[in-house]
Amino acid sequence: MKYAREVIALMGAHPDRRFRMAEIVRYVDPKATGSTRQRIRNGVLRVIESLEENGCLEIEPAALRGGFATYVWRKVPHVVLPKRHGKCHNNSKHNCAYRI
Repeated sequence: MKYAREVIALMGAHPDRRFRMAEIVRYVDPKATGSTRQRIRNGVLRVIESLEENGCLEIEPAALRGGFATYVWRKVPHVVLPKRHGKCHNNSKHNCAYRI
């Protein structure tokens, strides 16, 4: 995935913030226009769908027609990914959220 590093860096740094697609694309390449911007958008969308499939992101669809979807990084509980618990270095069982 070409833009995975950029998407994870942006969204992982702000785990509770909701991002629009345009904000993520601008973060990847602020000077992109036209077909280059669309190509970046398609690549970012592939990354977002993959992260959502793995449980790392939550996608909130547009509320109204013509609106925009938002994407938020979510903390993955041990119930969803029990194998990750062994890699967690947090001593507290309640606050431990291992991020992929």
